[in-house]
Amino acid sequence: MANKKIVSIESRIPELKKYRKKKLVRHMSIIISIFVLLILITLYFLSPLSKVQRIYVDGNKQVDEQTVLKEGHLNLDEFVFGLSKAKSADALEQNPLIKKATVELKGLNTLRVHITENKTIGYQEKDGKYYDVLETGKLLKTQPKEFPIGNNPIFSNFKNGTVLKDMVNQLMGLPEGVLLSISEIHFAPTKSDDEHIKLYMNDGNEVSATINTFAEKMSHYPSIVAQLQAGQKGIIDLEIGSYFRTYLKDKEEKAASKKN
Repeated sequence: MANKKIVSIESRIPELKKYRKKKLVRHMSIIISIFVLLILITLYFLSPLSKVQRIYVDGNKQVDEQTVLKEGHLNLDEFVFGLSKAKSADALEQNPLIKKATVELKGLNTLRVHITENKTIGYQEKDGKYYDVLETGKLLKTQPKEFPIGNNPIFSNFKNGTVLKDMVNQLMGLPEGVLLSISEIHFAPTKSDDEHIKLYMNDGNEVSATINTFAEKMSHYPSIVAQLQAGQKGIIDLEIGSYFRTYLKDKEEKAASKKN
């Protein structure tokens, strides 16, 4: 039988002690690390760093800041990690005036809310209040204004629906200079034209037109007016071709029609 090397237990005791010490130190290090991490997390949530301290709103012109904060459910001192930026943005986009909203965390506890609004193409008056007509073709029935803002035209007799959307689409196709020259747009359907509109211009003229060909014909308005005699005002009929009659002639024609 081959001789076997016998190692006494006494000779292994120092190694066992060293191993156990290392194992104990490793376990203690893990426990201490976890304990320190828990303390840091607790201190973080107890400190102002864990809560929203500043909220910046930009891009908004028609929607005031308080409305943005309220509808986005955004509050100071709210826990940063409890905030759903996507839900806040989705909530803001339910406002018909808001086309796009983004909510971003800047730094540790600052929120930036960027608003892209739907453009107001005009206003419709009701009971002394002015309601936005948006580029989406929607007439707002809430958030009225005391006075119209800017040089946008005033709509009359329109309702939410296809006719208003078509009218807005036509307006969006006009050169800016022509659009700004319009003072009022009245929806005035007739027996022969259920899309007839009458416009009052800032220069004192009137325009008679139909919605489905409005943008194409109205884009020539500056050149039509340029051909009129100086100081001559009247009605420009764009329904079929282009025809101008002075207010005096129009009055005479109406008087003659009544006699007949």
